[in-house]
Amino acid sequence: MALPLNNPSNWPALLALALIRMTVALPHRLRLAIGRGAGRLAMRVMRKRRAIALRNLQLCFPEWSDTHRKAVLKAHFESLGMGLVELAMAAWCPDPQIGDLVEVKGAEHLEAALSEGRGVIAMSGHFSALEFTARALDFPPPGLVAVYRPGGNAVFAYLINRARLRTASDTLSKYDVRGMVKALRSGAVLWYAGDQMTDAKSAELAPFFGEPAMTGTALGRLARISGAPIVSWFTRRLKDGRYRVELLSVPEDFPGDSPQEEAERVNALIEEQVRRAPEQYYWIHRRFKRRPAPLPDPYD
Repeated sequence: MALPLNNPSNWPALLALALIRMTVALPHRLRLAIGRGAGRLAMRVMRKRRAIALRNLQLCFPEWSDTHRKAVLKAHFESLGMGLVELAMAAWCPDPQIGDLVEVKGAEHLEAALSEGRGVIAMSGHFSALEFTARALDFPPPGLVAVYRPGGNAVFAYLINRARLRTASDTLSKYDVRGMVKALRSGAVLWYAGDQMTDAKSAELAPFFGEPAMTGTALGRLARISGAPIVSWFTRRLKDGRYRVELLSVPEDFPGDSPQEEAERVNALIEEQVRRAPEQYYWIHRRFKRRPAPLPDPYD
């Protein structure tokens, strides 16, 4: 994917990309400080996304005080800013620097799943440091295939694509189910985020922090069609500026008896990880959109 240089509407984003690119040469703590500052600025400017994130926190953590919720909201935008810097690190940092910053736990679960020879589905959620920490993992041939959502800003798409292709051997649209099955049958590791739906026809209403959320069911369908085992893959930014990747085996009875059951179990697994570092989850997404009547749209 080439940089979209000819469209003047992309020039502000290209300038931002150049500035982000420059942070890669800085000491790590300074990089993160710049990211936190950028996140605080974004919180002021991105009013619509700020309102969505706050509403999500209200729905998922009704027991929190307003003061605590606002503190987490601020920390969330700081995490998003650091995530943008980490995306540049994923795209341009040398391998030894990645290894020095990232600790990997549970690699034996991925190795055991790969030994079955049927490919592996690496299920994750939308956490801000995931793109960067992915580079610390070792994927034997045919490698990692990353699933992505088409569309969005062309400059940001370029950055994500460059970062992912430092780790992945290929990328596939989340609508390309046939391509995903083919990749799994070739023995690849398929990187799949299980916390958002592809479309309403392949989703079930399942609780997420006790709130009904449309949840994709493609994960179970892929596992049934391909026979590939599932390993959950989560990452967390630690207080000392380092990172931890955790690979966990998914129970053998997954996929379950119904898509509804599978959606509930995926949400419960991601919810458990979100509680460990709530500010690092992507709350700016409308997680509770497109719910069927009579459920109201919580973002109206």
